[in-house]
Order: sequence, then structure tokens, then C-alpha cells
Amino acid sequence: MAGGTSNRSLHLVLLQLLFPRASPFRVSVRARPSVASVGSFVARNMSASPTNIIDVNMPSTTGAAAKTQVLPSFSRNVERTLDPCVVLMKDLVGQYADSWKDKGGIYSLAQGVVYWKPPEQATVAMKEALDDIDSSLHLYGPDEGLESLREELCKKVAKENGLDDHHVMVTVGANQAYVNCVLTLMHDTDKCVVFAPYYFNHVMALQMTLPESSMVVGPSTDSSSAETSQEQRQQEDGTPDAVWLERALQNDPCIKVVTIVNPGNPTGTHLSRGLLQKIVDLCRQYNAWLVLDCTYEYFVPNSEFDGCFSDPHVLHIFSFSKAYALAGYRCGYLVIPKSAMGLYEQMMKVQDTIPIAPPRISQVAALASLSAGKEWVQSRVATLNTGRQAILEALRPLEKIIGGSGAMYVMGKLPLGENDKIMDDQEFASLLVKDFGVAVIPGSFCGFPGWIRVCYANLPPEQCLRAAERLADGLRTLIDGQ
Repeated sequence: MAGGTSNRSLHLVLLQLLFPRASPFRVSVRARPSVASVGSFVARNMSASPTNIIDVNMPSTTGAAAKTQVLPSFSRNVERTLDPCVVLMKDLVGQYADSWKDKGGIYSLAQGVVYWKPPEQATVAMKEALDDIDSSLHLYGPDEGLESLREELCKKVAKENGLDDHHVMVTVGANQAYVNCVLTLMHDTDKCVVFAPYYFNHVMALQMTLPESSMVVGPSTDSSSAETSQEQRQQEDGTPDAVWLERALQNDPCIKVVTIVNPGNPTGTHLSRGLLQKIVDLCRQYNAWLVLDCTYEYFVPNSEFDGCFSDPHVLHIFSFSKAYALAGYRCGYLVIPKSAMGLYEQMMKVQDTIPIAPPRISQVAALASLSAGKEWVQSRVATLNTGRQAILEALRPLEKIIGGSGAMYVMGKLPLGENDKIMDDQEFASLLVKDFGVAVIPGSFCGFPGWIRVCYANLPPEQCLRAAERLADGLRTLIDGQ
């Protein structure tokens, strides 16, 4: 469809995906309740029916004075969607960058990125492709991705993940893969389960495409029972509560999708095969899709990833952004069971509407990166242990910690504030940047107010040690000031 489809046709397809019950020419958007401000450094104006007024400084053909124009309202779905916390944190860092210029700069433990560069093979392959006079880089590629890349990915998921009878669809990052799932699997009366603390971009995808009632937030388990030790009580396991999920599926037949990130973002927890099997079985029993985001499959220190399932109701998401350091190239992929008849074909409608096709140059980089191999990634992941231990140590004074067993994150619960109120995690994050030169993600963006998420992969080990010292200083000041 890339070459011959008119813009108008593509617009109609997108409207049909987002509003399946409405005529493209009479789109009805249900009114949304107001959403209050959620933080000290987040400026939000979320009224249900905003009035957007601008001064129109255009010459008048009648000679009359310029008039003020009242603009149409915005999408209420998008208005109630979370603000992009990584963008907000970058803005905050920018505000105080000059004051830390002579002190080594502000260390970011916020966005989930790796400090290493892509494999040399990727750089060489892209240079060769750009220098090739007969290169087709400027052309649309196949909607589902280049055949050469998909062939290698099929071999990879069969060998490493046990998924040997599946389609592969290349996407513009793992986030687009998840949006594909949401638009393909969910009707506007269906519901999707995410578990708090959740990955904010998953929640944003649900918020901006579906009614507010479509998202169901489940709890994570808490190892704070009387039988557990003090150390166990301090470090929660942060795993999805399968007992709660079973009750939810029993009581609400509208739940059609369950989302799990493993290893976890933001939890930093590597889930057991047994727990995942329980969730797979529950979704099968209650006729729900299970979407497993496996972006961090190689980030499992002292363990092996064993989190994929070949059942027809299970979809898997993978990414080149973390393991192969291709975040800026935006390349991920979906693995779809062939036994789910018709699913791949239906998802192709979404794929053709959103990216049309992933960029060729990004796929060239991804294909070359695969030749570096899993071992190349694991050798770099091993270097994260120094920073991980330092961050865990910096967070030790806190009452509870989640993570450290997978991905690249640790979460910590801040002390209660005045009158035992949950501490404003966004205010604390602002304080860390301004006074201590270190950035983290406030937990409120992950459905965990009063917590912070810390990434230990975005700085080389020696810098991560210094960042951990700053974080520890900030926490000590906070606790001492209570």
C-alpha cells in the first residue's frame, strides 16, 4: 500500500482502528473527567473541555482588526494520558546543567539506555549500505520488515526462545510493537491488565487509544508477611500477583489482554518460569491474550532467560535498543504465533497505517548486530554489576527496594512525609537534580507514588559509582531531615 494509497485512505484506516464503532466522518469521543496535577515539575492543564485561544495576527481582507480565534479542543484521550516523564526529566536536567558544568555534569540514572555503543558490525554495514550507489535505502521496504532480517530473527527466536512456528514483524522500536498489539487485540469495550509498578509507555498507549475504563491495574506481590526476614521485607520481589489476576479474570470477562514485562521495567525483577506458566495458563483458561515484553531478555545477571511460550494466545515483543545499543535507530520486533489464525494479517493493517514499513537503514544495523551474537551482549551486561551493586547500596537506607535481579533498574520507596503522607517523589527527583546532580524517574509515573526508579546501565561503571554516591548523599539528607 505504500506507493499507491492516498493520504485520505490512510487517514480513514487510522480512524477505523481508533474508533471502530464510529463513522470516520462523525467520530464520537466520550467526555473524560478532569485529571489533577501529578507533580511539582509537571505543568498540566487537563480540563475535560479545554478552550484554546490564540491571537490571530493575520492581515484582514476587510481592514478590520485582528480577532482572537477559539480553537477546537484536543483529544480527551491524549489529554488524560501521562506526560512523557523522560522528556520532563531531560528538561529538568537542562535547567540546572550550567550549575553542574564544573562538577562533572549531572549524572542521569533516569532513562533506560545502555552506556556502550552498537557493535562495530552495525556501523560497518550502514556505511557500506550508504556508499552503495545501487542502494535501496531510500525506498519503502516490506511492511513486515526486510526478508533478510526476518529470516535471521526467525532463526534466533527458534534457537534461543523456543519459538519455532511464528511470524516475525519488525517494528519501529518495542513501543510501536505494543501499540500494534493494543490496536489489533482490543475492542473499545475490552480491558487490559497491567501491573503496578508499570512501564509508563504501555499505560500511555492504552490511555490514548481506548476508553479510561479499558485499563485495569493489578498489584505486585509484597514479601512483607510475618514469616519473612527483615532483609526479605526490605526487598520486595515486585512480581505480578497471580492470585489477584485469577480473581480478576474470573470476575470480569471483559479482560482480554494481560501485559507482562520480563525482566521488569520499572521493577528490575526477573520473573520465574513457574509464575509465568501460571499466568499463561490463566490467560488460556479465561480466553485472554498475553503480551510478554521481552526487551531485557539478555539482562539477567547470574541466570538465563527462559520466559517465552509457544501457546497461540501469547505474543512476544523484543528490541534492539538495549542489548545492541540501537535505541536511536528505533528497531524492535513482534513474534506472533502462526497458530493464532488471522492475527498476523489483521495486525498488518496497523503496521501499514503507522510506520508503513520500518526504516531500511535501521534494519541494516539490526541485521549486522545479530552477527555479533548473544555473547557480545552478555559480555557488556556483565559490566553492569558494579553499578548495580553501588545503586543497591545507595538505596539500602530506604524501607523497601524492588529489583536487581534483571533488566537495568532498581526501585526504592521514599520515607513517609509529614503526617505519614506519601512523599512527593517528583519533588524529591527535582531536589536530586538541583542539589545533588543526579536524575532518576519519579515512581508516580509508574503507578508507584512515593518511590523512585533508578537505572544503572546508562553510565560506565566508574561514572555510575559517582552517581551512586550523589544519590546516597541525597537520600541521607532526605532521611536526616525527617
